[in-house]
Amino acid sequence: MVSFEGQPISSVAETLAGSPISGVVALGTELTEADIRLIQGLGYPTVFIDTFFDVIDANFVDMNNEDAVFKVLSRFHQQGFRRIGFVASHVETTNFKLRRDAFFKNMARLGLAVDEADVLSVESTYDGAYSDTRQLLTDGLNLAECYFCTNDIIAYGFIRALREHGLKIPDDVSIIGFDNLPQSATMDPGLTTIEVSKRKIGYLAVTILDDLIHSADPQPAVKILVGADLVLRGSHEKLVQRTNNRAQKLEQPAE
Repeated sequence: MVSFEGQPISSVAETLAGSPISGVVALGTELTEADIRLIQGLGYPTVFIDTFFDVIDANFVDMNNEDAVFKVLSRFHQQGFRRIGFVASHVETTNFKLRRDAFFKNMARLGLAVDEADVLSVESTYDGAYSDTRQLLTDGLNLAECYFCTNDIIAYGFIRALREHGLKIPDDVSIIGFDNLPQSATMDPGLTTIEVSKRKIGYLAVTILDDLIHSADPQPAVKILVGADLVLRGSHEKLVQRTNNRAQKLEQPAE
């Protein structure tokens, strides 16, 4: 297992080319289409995880971002929210782009309008998301009722900035993240988030790679998307209570 963090793709390719290996599972989070093709050109059986390209003749195992985002937006919709915001990131990764595309597509699918002012863009680090959100709030950001955050790290920074601005989660703003990182369960309240089975992705990647290595004949490219689950925590319970209270007030006859 080798990490190439901070190194150019040419260094990665050079290292792989001189290695006594039978195949590669590549964590391709930030790999571009050109990077994928470069690694493919080395001739090793290769499976890419945490990224996905429709038109490249390569093997991919990734999360089903569109399905996952639909579950997030459906949950907000079921709770009566109509003004749903999205916290995106400046950082260009395939999964971030897929989630952004899925947000717009699924909002339309649910018959909900998107206000461009409710689509925010922040850095992908905790400190960066916190700092960018603080600036947005200082500049007078008109907050939506709820936000889907591109991942949990961004959600943590976003929530910290909101709290320092005097806002309560989820009483004032409801948040759903993505990735189900361990800290999401220990927050107060716990963060509702998307869980993708990393174990399933790893199992499928190794199974495909093993088949590629031991097959006597060339194999067609395999592209698999793994489904996700919405993990409901304390924040959701409070969200439901708030929505129920809102509905009860609307049902009360005018005096």
